[in-house]
Amino acid sequence: MTSTLNTRPPIGNCRVVEFVRRQIRTLTRSATANRKCQWHRCVVFGIVCAICALLLVRPGRCATANAEPTESVGWRGDGSGRYPLADPVTSWSADRNILWKTAVGKGNSTPVVVGSRVFLTSEPDVLICVDAESGRELWRRVHRLEDISPEAASKGGRHGSQYGDATPTVVSEGKWIWTFFGTGIVSCHDLNGECRWKNWYDVRRTTVNGRTSSPVLIGNRLLVHFGSLVCLDSATGKLVWENQQARASYGTPVAVRIGDVDLVVTPKGDVVRVSDGKTLASDLGTCTYTSPVVEGRNVYFLDGTMSAVQLPETVEEPFECKELWAGELEGEFFASPLIKDGRIHLVDKAAKHYVIDSGSGKTILSRVLELPAAQPDSKANVFSSPCLAGQRLFISDDSGQTIVLETADEDAAINKNALPAGSGGTPTFSGKRMFIRGGEFLYCLTVPPKE
Repeated sequence: MTSTLNTRPPIGNCRVVEFVRRQIRTLTRSATANRKCQWHRCVVFGIVCAICALLLVRPGRCATANAEPTESVGWRGDGSGRYPLADPVTSWSADRNILWKTAVGKGNSTPVVVGSRVFLTSEPDVLICVDAESGRELWRRVHRLEDISPEAASKGGRHGSQYGDATPTVVSEGKWIWTFFGTGIVSCHDLNGECRWKNWYDVRRTTVNGRTSSPVLIGNRLLVHFGSLVCLDSATGKLVWENQQARASYGTPVAVRIGDVDLVVTPKGDVVRVSDGKTLASDLGTCTYTSPVVEGRNVYFLDGTMSAVQLPETVEEPFECKELWAGELEGEFFASPLIKDGRIHLVDKAAKHYVIDSGSGKTILSRVLELPAAQPDSKANVFSSPCLAGQRLFISDDSGQTIVLETADEDAAINKNALPAGSGGTPTFSGKRMFIRGGEFLYCLTVPPKE
């Protein structure tokens, strides 16, 4: 175990200064547009805003990497795969609409954007931080078992997988980055790479092909699906509880809140209370490789076998759930579904796209997307989960191909794009930028600024 650093990074005052500037600009425009405006009142109001804002500033260097605490962001953003404020490019190629590309090594984790930095993991045990503006690598931290303890070095290797140990995506609340590797190592770093804590946990692995479930952050609790479901104190890494009945699959649990009670629903259909680890319900559905998705109180499990379950309005015993519908789909599914406006989008390994009515479970649309094979004599492999950026659906395969669809017309493709290599990792979006892995590179796709 490494030493714990309890010193929090200083919060920069750039955003406060920018807030003051925006207030002054707004007041000036308002007064200019309205000749009857009383200038002295505008000036007084502006000064008051500036003073109040500056009183909130704590000493510290001005750095855009220092972000205020926000809702946690990790795999598929908040877990839904939806980025409603994003407006990325819809067409690109190896030499077009690429702001930068940076060598980061191979891996299947999703990039996570925190302020002006991008975080991701790469094989076998590396956490990497990249500047979002330039693509320059800022730092990297390795997570070797032998650096933690002799016990970790001797036992941890059995938890590793030939399929890789860096598939889980990092999670952040804006100040800290939590990382989970398939070897059983979990760590917490600040945005500058200083280690807050790093531990190895001797918890039995229950999945044959390695650990792929990403950590979930809920308040000050970090949930990690080692095999059993484990809850750690996010500040110290200390064990809070372990639920051995809530066994892991390859998907990631989804957070749900009923009233003021935080819950997680696992891919195998267990509902677990975050405060104490108690199982409230079991066998609601099952996902082998995919993750459940939530809309309101409804939870959807789609992995060949489909089911929809409604959770109760309050957390009471007995915790009674209602099955809404169930069905079957043909295909092998690794990409997790996405739900939006009553429609569920799901893509199987062979690039067959399904649109399912979330209210009835009926198939609205099914068609094979025109994504080329990774190899001339092989079939297309879709492991990356679909994402919705604005009103457009992005679906990628492991050969570097991405198709962009309009959700208003699922049968019409806007663009088909290609990079020299692909990945099983799911892309992420921030504003007008798309961050996507391709081979050993991380790409930032956007319309480059004019010189």
